[in-house]
Amino acid sequence: MTSMTATAAQIHPMSPRRRARLARTLFVISASALMLAGMVFNQSAVATDETVIGSNAFNYVSVMPGDTLWELAETYSDGKSQQDWIAEVILLNNLSSATLSTGDKLALP
Repeated sequence: MTSMTATAAQIHPMSPRRRARLARTLFVISASALMLAGMVFNQSAVATDETVIGSNAFNYVSVMPGDTLWELAETYSDGKSQQDWIAEVILLNNLSSATLSTGDKLALP
């Protein structure tokens, strides 16, 4: 029968030079990770800002008696599909239907 004895693992203290090298390496890795994360989040913030800035460029029109979204689309759609333009106006102005009321102020894309 064979017997095994457990021996304590020997701990080799790290030399100051090796400890400093490890600390530098960990610092560089951490700093690189933070810079990369900052660049990624900064790019998404820039994209969001551009979207907000672009969506704030509206023309406003006051609805006159007899005005319809189709007539406004003919005047203001600038070559865009009239159906798409009308759908965008409805969403932009939170309209519940395509019916307009005289005196309403509409934001136009």
